[in-house]
Amino acid sequence: MARVQQNKSNSKKPNNKAPQKEVAKKQDLAKQSPKREPSKNEILFFRLGLSIVVLTIITVAIIFTIQFFMNENEEVGPFDDYQHLTGSDLQNLTFNDGFGSYGDFTYFSDLEDYEEMYEAIMSNAYIYIYFYKSSELNTEVEELIKSLDLDGKAFFFIDLDLYGEAIFANQTIAHLNLDQARTHMLLTFDVDGDNPQTFRVDYVTSQIKITLNNLK
Repeated sequence: MARVQQNKSNSKKPNNKAPQKEVAKKQDLAKQSPKREPSKNEILFFRLGLSIVVLTIITVAIIFTIQFFMNENEEVGPFDDYQHLTGSDLQNLTFNDGFGSYGDFTYFSDLEDYEEMYEAIMSNAYIYIYFYKSSELNTEVEELIKSLDLDGKAFFFIDLDLYGEAIFANQTIAHLNLDQARTHMLLTFDVDGDNPQTFRVDYVTSQIKITLNNLK
């Protein structure tokens, strides 16, 4: 009896399907546009914008540096918080009008930053002006003045280091009898007090302190 031997094929059917991931990847690549290099104009505009930003930062830094050193080196005067007068202010406040009275107070009525001064000279019977040299300050008088309540009083300051030369050369105010040799003086202008339209000057420290302690 013949024996028939059958061979079983162990080979598998070929898989004709491509992997899905690979197909998707190829599709994505196909959709992507080719990489474009920036044009010369775009590069130029970018560099220009960057330069403007850098220059702005540098400029701001320089300005702040200058302001810092200016404020650091700025000297603060002993009486900077008080009302100061110029040589021209003194003349308009005390000149002889030729009719028995002195000064033209209306001169100050419309001046900017003189509002408080104008109110003070119009509402007080006495006007006080302390002349001093900031380079040769009398510390006794400085401390006494700073201890006083001058709010509302017609009390003003003139730095002779700034205006002394012009003041002593001005013959219009020679009647005040200011002494050029003094480093400080206190002028009292009796506008409408015990001796109206008269002036008194204290030249020495002791007398200045007495007047300061008896301000009216």
